[in-house]
Amino acid sequence: MPIVFSQVLLAAKRMRAELVFVALLYVASYLAGWYLISIRSPIAVQTAQGVAESVLTQMPFTTIVQSLRTGELVQAILITFLVNLTTGAFLTTTLPGIIPLIGALGTIAITLIRGFVVGIVYPEILASSIGGFALGFGTMILELGAYVFPGAAGIHVALAPLIPKRYGAQGRWAAFKTAWKNVARVYVIVVILLALGAIWEMTGILLTLRPT
Repeated sequence: MPIVFSQVLLAAKRMRAELVFVALLYVASYLAGWYLISIRSPIAVQTAQGVAESVLTQMPFTTIVQSLRTGELVQAILITFLVNLTTGAFLTTTLPGIIPLIGALGTIAITLIRGFVVGIVYPEILASSIGGFALGFGTMILELGAYVFPGAAGIHVALAPLIPKRYGAQGRWAAFKTAWKNVARVYVIVVILLALGAIWEMTGILLTLRPT
């Protein structure tokens, strides 16, 4: 186990520039969303309403809410974790990196949109109550923190064929394979953070749904 985590830390160190870059994108887009919702910008208000409608009417959100209403906490946690890991982290954020350079732009776009949406939606949750603040802040730190790594991973992979020497490889294909090895290792962190985020978020929502 110590060997595994040492490899994870080494892989994260190799993509530290991408990690810092993606983290800054999230902060900037979150602040932009927060500012626009604070001044009641029409685009921010409409986006927030669209997100709320999706949660109430679209899968998998409806299934998660139904699971919580019936007290099936473990099911809600598992669905949330799997959706965030597969769709949120890998398919939409890391996988675009298979396309050199253009994939990095796609990952950047997803990062900006996600941070912007969180900036629009979460201020209301944070300001609702002490419990709402704890729920929102914990979820945001764990899940948004987790998404920094898939974003960095997507950019890391997309740049590999363009600058193979940065990856300690002689050829583009070798650099591409090395990049994916680093991605696989940092996904250990993604899995841990998303699991903790799903547990925190679903448990908090379940407690708020219970009658007082």
